[in-house]
Amino acid sequence: MNSINQEQIFMYFFFIGIIIAFIFTFFKCLRKHMKSSDTLIFIEDVIFLFISGLLIITNIINLNNGEFRFYMLIGIFFGIIIYSLTINKVCVIILNVLINIIFQLLNIYFLLYVGIFLLIA
Repeated sequence: MNSINQEQIFMYFFFIGIIIAFIFTFFKCLRKHMKSSDTLIFIEDVIFLFISGLLIITNIINLNNGEFRFYMLIGIFFGIIIYSLTINKVCVIILNVLINIIFQLLNIYFLLYVGIFLLIA
C-alpha cells in the first residue's frame, strides 16, 4: 500500500494535466505542418485519447490503488489550465521549430534516397 497523501496525489495529477496539455499541443502543431485528412485527424485523436487515458488510469492504479477521487480530476484540470496560461506559447514555438527541422531532415533524406535509387536503377 502506498503511503501517499491526497496533496501529493493532487500534485501528481496536476503534472499529468500538464503532460496531457503538452501532448495535445504536440498534435496541434503536427496538424499545422501536415495536410491532414479527416481520417488522419481521427487517428491522431484516438492516439491522443489512448495516451491520455493510459496515463490517467495507470496513475490512478499506481498512486491510489485504483480508487478514483474527484480531486484527481481537479488536479488534471488545473494542470491543463496552468499550462495553457503560462508555457503553452513557448512550447508551441519550440515544437514548431523542432517539427520544421524534422520535416526538413526527412525531406533531405527522402531526396537523397530517391536520388541514389534513380542512379542505381
